[in-house]
Amino acid sequence: MAIKEIYKENDITAAAWYLPDTAQWKPLVTIIEVKTGSVSTPRINRSFPTEYHAEREALFFAKKWIDDGKPPLQE
Repeated sequence: MAIKEIYKENDITAAAWYLPDTAQWKPLVTIIEVKTGSVSTPRINRSFPTEYHAEREALFFAKKWIDDGKPPLQE
C-alpha cells in the first residue's frame, strides 16, 4: 500500500516492491513538483525486511531530498 503526501508543494508517492529472490522490499518514490509538473524518481539502493519500512524510507528520502534543495540525482 503506497503512502501519498504533499510536502513543500511536492506530491510524494512512496511505495515498495517485493523482491522474491531475497524476500526483501525495495523502496520506490515518485516526486511531482506541483507548480511545474516536473517528475523525479530517485533510486534508493537499499532493501528492507518489511513493506512498511521500505515505504517509510522512501518517504524520508523524498523529504530529505526536497529539504536539501533537490540536488542532481545519480543514475
